[in-house]
Amino acid sequence: MTPGQRVFVHVGAPKTGTTFVQTVLWQHRDLLREHGVLYPGASYDDHFFAAVDLQQLPFHDAPRPESAGRWDELAATVREWPGTTLLSHDVFASATAEQAARAVADLAPAEVHVVVTARDLARQLPSHWQEDVKHGSTEPLPEWYEAINRHDDGRWSWRWFWQTEDLPGVLARWGGSLPRERVHLVTVPRPGAAPDTLWRRLCAVVGLDPTWCDPATAAGANTGLGTAEVELLRRVNVSLDGELTQPDYEHVVKGVLAHDTLARRRGHRVEAPAGSADETERTARRWIAAVRDLGIDVAGDLDELLPASAPKPTAGPDEPAVADTAVWAVGQLLLRLHDERRRHNAEVSQLAAEAARRQAQLDEVHARLRRIDQHPLVRLRFRVREALSRSRS
Repeated sequence: MTPGQRVFVHVGAPKTGTTFVQTVLWQHRDLLREHGVLYPGASYDDHFFAAVDLQQLPFHDAPRPESAGRWDELAATVREWPGTTLLSHDVFASATAEQAARAVADLAPAEVHVVVTARDLARQLPSHWQEDVKHGSTEPLPEWYEAINRHDDGRWSWRWFWQTEDLPGVLARWGGSLPRERVHLVTVPRPGAAPDTLWRRLCAVVGLDPTWCDPATAAGANTGLGTAEVELLRRVNVSLDGELTQPDYEHVVKGVLAHDTLARRRGHRVEAPAGSADETERTARRWIAAVRDLGIDVAGDLDELLPASAPKPTAGPDEPAVADTAVWAVGQLLLRLHDERRRHNAEVSQLAAEAARRQAQLDEVHARLRRIDQHPLVRLRFRVREALSRSRS
């Protein structure tokens, strides 16, 4: 092992600031490299595809052939880097113990560390439900929570919840082949903490100077939707009825409608589902006890995994608010369509002008060639060549 060659694999869980962390690292990757820290990848999604490839995972029940070979490529890049490397994506959290062990082995001879971020379930439940809706799910929150609470495995998204959110399970699978001092838990601070608290805790684990990067550049990354906004998106999913492929859905609906449009409208926050308070409290205390038994490194406070207060029941969708949101969203999408059409027309005009300019240049070249062809010396040369050809015959 090259001295100082270490790899920190941040495996999630989903909705624990993972997009925020990845955005900060991606935006500052060149600066981090100057400090001897590698955040590898030619594109932002490389870590996602690597995690999918490692697990041969049909993400949201959709095959992703573009992920083939991406884990091996990423691991090869990591092995060549002599200093510290960071990998980060919450899809890693669903890996089996065998897949996690393979990942650790593939990153050898580097000293591998695993980092798990976690926050209290009272905030996780509505956030994870929203994320499922952003990927095409159609269940209202109460029905979704009932399926999650009974550990129903009838749908991919329900199985995915416990595979990625069960904190002791993720720690056991990823930490099974590692010394305890190389397994780290970072708790997500409660609302009201300084905006850079999570970033500073992660930097303390990895050994980064937090001032190297400005976490404010990732403010609003993967912003949650309000009650009316997520309900509108859920109804859109019902109307689409699976007509889009998963990659197309993620680009058009999740990207354009959810992230680029609805996330800009600050509605009422979605609260934890009704009747979840007692079970959430019991689960949090069980997780805290399991983490203490593991004796792993903890950055933050385990009590932050406890709900700060009893969750407020989420009211049903306010129909006027959903209607207002729909009208606003249509207007915003039409404005975006208008802007894109105007940019398209400007690009077409620019290309047409460039084509006309090049055609004029080509016409001038042809005109010069015609003038050259008519020059007496050129015509004499052709006649001499013809005479020589006849004489040889």
